[in-house]
Amino acid sequence: MPRKKKSPMARTGKSNGRWKGGVSKTYYRKKAGAKKGDGKIVHHKDHNKKNSSKKNLKLVTPAQHNKLHPEKGGNHSHKRRKKRRRKK
Repeated sequence: MPRKKKSPMARTGKSNGRWKGGVSKTYYRKKAGAKKGDGKIVHHKDHNKKNSSKKNLKLVTPAQHNKLHPEKGGNHSHKRRKKRRRKK
């Protein structure tokens, strides 16, 4: 059986959108026990992506993940908006 040619549009390695620092997001999801389509995000408890031990990975919702990473712009609750006064 002849081998199927790879599509020129196939993105592999660093050009793949799911590739993060040498390991794909799919790898972390499998290791953390995520189910397909569950909408959960894999969080590294010690914030070190190189530490991918099962004990360091935790599945969280996107809202929970935003609270865990306010430095990435996820949590804006600490900023108060100033009320603008209308000109009369």
